[in-house]
Amino acid sequence: MTTARGPVPLRRSLERLLEGMGAPPIDDTKTILDQWSEIVGPRLAERIEAVAVRGSELLVAVNDPAWASQVAWLEAQLLERIENLVGSGRITSVRVRVKPRAGP
Repeated sequence: MTTARGPVPLRRSLERLLEGMGAPPIDDTKTILDQWSEIVGPRLAERIEAVAVRGSELLVAVNDPAWASQVAWLEAQLLERIENLVGSGRITSVRVRVKPRAGP
């Protein structure tokens, strides 16, 4: 049996690569990043920025260590809201990074 070989759409290749790494589909990641303000609320979205998805981990950035603690307290709620948005098991943890402060 022969198979036709030809160009493969870039999106399909990326989806396969991400799936192999255990990451959620591109559309799920885009949904989380696009709807971040709805997930955390507008006030928290000003302080907590969704940055990336690595595997099943959501990476967020804050500009103050106190907000990193707040994210830890909110993790279960955030994961529940994300699960309601993109489905179960896609994102299983939230990792927080504190951005370095600018200036002196």
